[in-house]
Amino acid sequence: MKKQILSVQLFAFGLFLIAGCSTEEQDSNIPTQIEQPSIVETPQYSLNVTTSEGGTVSTDGGTYDEGTAITITATPDEGYEFTGWEGVDSEEASLTITLNEDQTLNALFSPVVSLFTITVTAAEGGSVSTAGGTFEEGTEIEITATPEQGYEFSGWVGNDSVETTLSITLSSALTLQALFEEIQTYTLTVSSVLGGSVSTQGGEFPEGTTVSITAMPEEGYQFDGWDGNDSLETTITVTMTSDLELTPLFTVIVSEEDNSPEVSDSGPVYWQGTTLSFVKEDNADPTVEINQDRLTSTVWITRGNGGGQIYNAAVSENADKVNSPVGTEWAIGTLDDVSSLSFGPFRATVSKPKNVVGKNLVVHLIKDDVYLSLKFTSWSGGKKGGFSYERSTP
Repeated sequence: MKKQILSVQLFAFGLFLIAGCSTEEQDSNIPTQIEQPSIVETPQYSLNVTTSEGGTVSTDGGTYDEGTAITITATPDEGYEFTGWEGVDSEEASLTITLNEDQTLNALFSPVVSLFTITVTAAEGGSVSTAGGTFEEGTEIEITATPEQGYEFSGWVGNDSVETTLSITLSSALTLQALFEEIQTYTLTVSSVLGGSVSTQGGEFPEGTTVSITAMPEEGYQFDGWDGNDSLETTITVTMTSDLELTPLFTVIVSEEDNSPEVSDSGPVYWQGTTLSFVKEDNADPTVEINQDRLTSTVWITRGNGGGQIYNAAVSENADKVNSPVGTEWAIGTLDDVSSLSFGPFRATVSKPKNVVGKNLVVHLIKDDVYLSLKFTSWSGGKKGGFSYERSTP
């Protein structure tokens, strides 16, 4: 049975081959049409790569097929740094782009900026306008040093300038310190004495300061010079280079004829002018003119430092309990009652001087026949030699 089936199959296959050959012979006379394959062109795009000043790029670009991946690297020159791209959002120096359109790129560079720190301090005696900080190279900074009262600017540590204000262009890190030194000061003492006044009592002045002082004699007195300065001018100008003590010298105006106070021909002279104060400090030298009340050319009232009473330094070197002050006589009372007063030596009249402090006295200058009122305002005990009083003037 299997053999029969196989025979039938072989027979059928033979018939198929015969029929096929017959068909090919018939089709060979018909023209054959060959189908050509279609051609698709790939788009191309241009890439243009430029740079700003300060660097280069690995390619200037060109024309590329769509989808081409291109790597571009920006390299800064010395002294510059890469800062980014124009045309693409990237800050990387090397980037890869895939071209899908025309594209222009520009690599950006800028000079490298160096930062420097400046530190500014002030030594004792002043201040500075800035403490410094961190700044770009080439920044111009102005710094001013200001001394405090009693000090002066003396220079900078870190800079050779002696100016208080510096203008600095930063090219490196810098440390500065402003220096100050205390100004040397000196004391000017101008004393006021009987017979006049002065325009200033003095004070503390920086070294090199010039100070003008004027002596002004009162009525009945004349200016005779300065103790502490050789000038005979009433106004002097001194330059303070050391401590200085000045005392104007005033004397009673006397006539040229008999070297006695100017008096009228009618008799005694009564001094009833402005009241002046005289003070001899405790332990002050009685031989120095400022510590003597020079009433006239022959009567100079003072007191020794060993205690005791007042005396006339014009004719005596110390006090005499009986006669001092020589050339004077005293009474308790006022000029209004001078005709009824009883005059005598100082000690005999007052007994103990400290007991008459605050009481009215009248003094008679015998040689010049001058009467004046006088009132003690203080009398130091304990062998200090100090005393003070107020008296009338011509």
